[in-house]
Amino acid sequence: MSKKRILNPTIVREKLEDEAGLIFGLEGDDAKEWCLAKWDAKLDTTSSWAEGHEDIIIYSETTADDYEVWVCTDNHNGNININEDVYYYQGNEDFMERALEALRYGGSVWIDSYIAEDMEYDIAEAFTYAYEDEYEGLFENMKDELLNNGDYDEWEKPE
Repeated sequence: MSKKRILNPTIVREKLEDEAGLIFGLEGDDAKEWCLAKWDAKLDTTSSWAEGHEDIIIYSETTADDYEVWVCTDNHNGNININEDVYYYQGNEDFMERALEALRYGGSVWIDSYIAEDMEYDIAEAFTYAYEDEYEGLFENMKDELLNNGDYDEWEKPE
């Protein structure tokens, strides 16, 4: 009778690194670059102007009475939805949620560089979490593959 082969998280991580070049725990710019490459997406935070084809654009406007408002929209024609696209406060988390939704499907997002500077932490954090989500999915797929192809007999749950 052969000894049971136990699969654990370390083995799965090593397999992901060896076969997929996937690194556990990427954060910030590294996570952003990995996600954008995987999703075949584009995030522009340096250009002065949107090119006109982006799926989401984020910028600020000044109201007639000199208040600043922030706009996060998918409309390049100035037909923004006041209720859904205009923010009285700079809603970085909301902006990144909408941006990531577009980027995950290969989209393009432009964020005015002035706003992107203020969003630096939020952008890094959003991509760190997005990478963690991607990694967890790939981790589970690799774990299932190793268990299903007979390489291992059972899963050792981490404590």
